[in-house]
Amino acid sequence: MKQNKPVAFLSKYGVYALYLILTALCAYVCFARLDVDLIQHWDEARHGVNAYEMLKSHNYIVNTYNYQNDYFNLKPPLSYWGILLGFKLFGVGVFGMRFYSALSMLLTFLVLASYLLRRYGKTAALSSMLLFLTFRDLFYRHAARNADADAVYLLFFTIGCLCLLESVRHVHLLYLCGLMFALCFLSKSWHAFVLLPIGGLFLIVTGLIRRLRLRDWLLFLACALGPVALWAAVRYRYDGMAFLGQMFGVDVTQRISWSESSNPDYLFFLNYLLHSRAVLVMTATLAAGVLTLLLLRRRTAIGARTADSALTPAFWGLLLWILVPLVVFSLSHTYYYWYVYPVFPGLCAAASITVQKCRSACAPSLRGRLLFAAVFLLPALAALHYDKTTVQKINSLETSGFQQDIKIAMEQNPSLHGREIFVEKNDNEYKAAYDWEQAGLLMAELSGDLHCTDGGVDAFLQAPAGTLLIVDPATYEKYEKELSGCRIVYRREYLLLEKSPA
Repeated sequence: MKQNKPVAFLSKYGVYALYLILTALCAYVCFARLDVDLIQHWDEARHGVNAYEMLKSHNYIVNTYNYQNDYFNLKPPLSYWGILLGFKLFGVGVFGMRFYSALSMLLTFLVLASYLLRRYGKTAALSSMLLFLTFRDLFYRHAARNADADAVYLLFFTIGCLCLLESVRHVHLLYLCGLMFALCFLSKSWHAFVLLPIGGLFLIVTGLIRRLRLRDWLLFLACALGPVALWAAVRYRYDGMAFLGQMFGVDVTQRISWSESSNPDYLFFLNYLLHSRAVLVMTATLAAGVLTLLLLRRRTAIGARTADSALTPAFWGLLLWILVPLVVFSLSHTYYYWYVYPVFPGLCAAASITVQKCRSACAPSLRGRLLFAAVFLLPALAALHYDKTTVQKINSLETSGFQQDIKIAMEQNPSLHGREIFVEKNDNEYKAAYDWEQAGLLMAELSGDLHCTDGGVDAFLQAPAGTLLIVDPATYEKYEKELSGCRIVYRREYLLLEKSPA
């Protein structure tokens, strides 16, 4: 009996050790070296500038860019508030800026696994953890490790869909679905409306719509529209319809019409998913599970705590969760691959539930064990292989020389903080050499509270003493005579100069 105690202990508690290991792995991928990679132009840089200037102005409703009202980034402020939370906790910097996205992705990972553990069983939870970590794009492209709206939007979207699945059992969870819709809207604007056809069709196909009373509808609408209406009313007080009107006119209508002319292909998102190794692993797991169940020819519950009557709502809910975002964004002609990130948790849940169902259906025979091994162990090995590549990428992260030079220069010269600064360099990606690009402007603000001005060397020479200029070596050589009276305060890949008194 004593020899069996360790085996019994591992059998009972070993899975929890695996939960902790995989959670630690996910946390590592989300947070390790979070401040090392370069700041991305456009969404991340724009969000970072908006949030930083909110912090400086103490106006947490109106987003500005270079201290002018920003009508380019037309997102509500929830993601900016997430950045502000990171700034308050960890100080102004790249780690603090990205913290809320990394935390949101870790919470999405835990919420999905916890739901599957409670509703279906240990195998489903473990499977979801393994499969979730194969989505390298979720961590490195426009989500967990970037300060934009996608990771927090994905968290609220996932919670909303899980509440929808459970609303057949507990109707009051529809109110929480409504709240998740509001939070999705306040994170990523009109993208939240993808939840409406998912929820509406689910209510119809499951018959839940016939059970709803007027009170249920009123409470749902209050939760879904109340927070959005409150924010819109406060925002309207500042600039009327200048921001709110463009949210639809620019962020939806113009973007779709522009995308339709530049991307007539309806299969963009489907091709993206089919070329994702994570999707292929999950699809193979799902197919193997269905085939195994057909071979077993058994109708069983997914887990001891799940009734057969719950399977049909779960099937319809997961199917809508996966297909509706894919169809909606394919028809819109947009071609930003991260728009279909909400599909990933749904597909992960579907594959994991199928694995759990196979685990329950397989009898304790050699044939049953072999079938279950084909469904779970082999895909698990593939998942571990791709999880390894997800982790390994952290060690290859690099920081842009320009951004790094601004950061180091400000660390070495704190007396220069708060100054006006010009730029001229020949390696800009999308602007003229004498204009500030978004990522550089953000780093200048985060590192030294600098006030960035366009105009390059010519404008710098007309500026008062104490003004700063950052240039590349080629530009400095070109204007060396004109800049000879300036003090070089930093020299590495780029040069930082301070204009001396005349």
